[in-house]
Amino acid sequence: MSLSEFLTEELKEFDRKEKEQVEVIADTIEECLAIASGHLGRKVHEIDYTVLKRGKKSLFFSEPYHIRASIIPDDLLLDELSLLDEHLTGGSGKLVSKDLKELVTPKNKDGRVSVKIYRTGVFLTVHPPSGEGMEMSMADVSKKLSFRGVAGIDQNLLNKIIKEKKGEPVLISNQKPKAGNDSSCNVEIAQENMRAFVTVFPARPGGRDLEVSDIVAALKGMGVAHGLKEDEIRKSLDEDIINKPFIGAEGDFPVNGKNAEIKYYVRTEKKINFKEDQSGRVDYKDLDMIENVVVGQLLAEKLPAEKGKFGRNLFGMVLPAKDGLDTELKQGKGTILSEDKMRLTAEVNGQVLYAAGRLSVETVYRINGDVGVRTGNVTFLGSIIITGNVEDNYSVKAAGNIEIYGTVQKAIVEADGDIIVRQGVTGREEARVESTGGNIVAKFIQNATCITEKDIIVQEGILHSHLMAGGKISCKGKRGQIVGGTIQAAQLISAKIIGSQANPQTDLIVGNNPKILKQIQEYEEKRKENQDKLDQLTKTMRTLKARKEADPASFTAEQDAHLQKLEAGTKKLEKRIAEAGKDIQTLTEYMDEQAANGRISVEKTIFPGVTIRIRNAEFKLRHETKAKTFYEEEAQIRSAPYEDPDEAKNDWRKKRGRGKSKN
Repeated sequence: MSLSEFLTEELKEFDRKEKEQVEVIADTIEECLAIASGHLGRKVHEIDYTVLKRGKKSLFFSEPYHIRASIIPDDLLLDELSLLDEHLTGGSGKLVSKDLKELVTPKNKDGRVSVKIYRTGVFLTVHPPSGEGMEMSMADVSKKLSFRGVAGIDQNLLNKIIKEKKGEPVLISNQKPKAGNDSSCNVEIAQENMRAFVTVFPARPGGRDLEVSDIVAALKGMGVAHGLKEDEIRKSLDEDIINKPFIGAEGDFPVNGKNAEIKYYVRTEKKINFKEDQSGRVDYKDLDMIENVVVGQLLAEKLPAEKGKFGRNLFGMVLPAKDGLDTELKQGKGTILSEDKMRLTAEVNGQVLYAAGRLSVETVYRINGDVGVRTGNVTFLGSIIITGNVEDNYSVKAAGNIEIYGTVQKAIVEADGDIIVRQGVTGREEARVESTGGNIVAKFIQNATCITEKDIIVQEGILHSHLMAGGKISCKGKRGQIVGGTIQAAQLISAKIIGSQANPQTDLIVGNNPKILKQIQEYEEKRKENQDKLDQLTKTMRTLKARKEADPASFTAEQDAHLQKLEAGTKKLEKRIAEAGKDIQTLTEYMDEQAANGRISVEKTIFPGVTIRIRNAEFKLRHETKAKTFYEEEAQIRSAPYEDPDEAKNDWRKKRGRGKSKN
């Protein structure tokens, strides 16, 4: 190599060091590293440093720190990640995954030249750069060959290898290794015979480089019989890692089996979760304190214990491992444990509870006190018992029964089963009590809406309320009075007193079933929707037919196909309209049949101002009337002497001929 080439190489090396290391002076190590990070363009964790002068602090003066900072090579970064992975995850490899290695690998990396001298000849490898890294030049290759003591190589062959830069070794000379200058290695067994570190020492000029077989032989010479890492050895030799230990063999560390654990699919801790709407307001009523489950829902499952995996050290000795400990999936009330005792499911609908390591499902939820700020709204897939009141603006919903010991205020109460309000409903015109499949029972109902498919039974009074029942409405307690509002029942309305001397508007309607009325309304809406579609299609179809008749020659096949689709569509709509009309008629006839036996019974007095409607007949009382049963006959409201409907049952119509009168 000429003097000019040598000086050029030295300048390149100086530039490289200037880019990869810097000396910094600052008050603290952290400040030094921050400055170095900005200068070198690397993150702090990618920088290594040596303290050249340690700073001092005293009362009167201080001395700064002086460090030399350099960029940590990429391979060392990966080694550090491997050690961290071993410490944190037991060597799972999660911290040094392929994706993470790609993140660590620099985008810009210079090319590299490798010269290997083996018994079979001299091999040259030119590695390409990555990103904006520098490519290898003829000067780089010549310097490397000179350093390794290789001369007399065909320049054309070198130019070709440099140009192609395939990163693969190419035989460039049959030169034999120089005896006595060969590379050597040192093997050190560490970490309780679990790892063998190999340090390769470079060959002197012309000396032979070590091969994988040489390293393997050295390891075996130290007694290593298990865990040889030939791929890692090959990689380290190819990358010319010298004077720095790398792992040449590694034993299998024993892995203790994981203990069995229970995976819960429901909450085991009750925490209040406040929910915000889009505007950021918090709903303090929906506290989500009850977790409802349904029959067959998976509540928990056991993840079985794992067997321990035996290890083996470098010398082949077996290292024991512990099996994971088992645990029990406990069965509670209202749950089903699978035969293999691995899965726990709900046996009933209800509230899931966790106590003493056991899940149970309760079909009854008991609230000791009021439903209000403390409880929030309550929704439960079983039955609910409330010992207090349901306060204003709160709701209680249950799939079973609801029993309330206090009152229902301006609130909503809904259940699939019976609703019992022991003290009564004081709704202030906004309360709503509804049962889809049970009875409603209350001491009194005032200024509220109550709806059920079965019966409404009130002890003391129904005041200015709207009631709808698919069965009967009864108010026959000690006072037993209905005053004001609209009272609708499919079969019977009975009370001791109906109306009052103040003559408030009181409407009694028998023959309307709320469920059937709702179904009729839905069918009517569907019929109207289909009728509107039919009218639109018919209008379009008439327009196309008129165009076809006026000018058949210009009527295209596409238009004709569209016309046929319209005709088919109108037929479907006509069929749907007819079916909806038939369903409406069937439901109406069924409701009329129920209303045919409908009646209104008053045990003591019914006052003027009360309107009675049974089926299509209507009558408004103008005089105070005593102890009567009203019914419909020949589109007229008629009356008969009062008989207790609960005692008379179905015989009242046979007896009504005695003393019946036309109103």
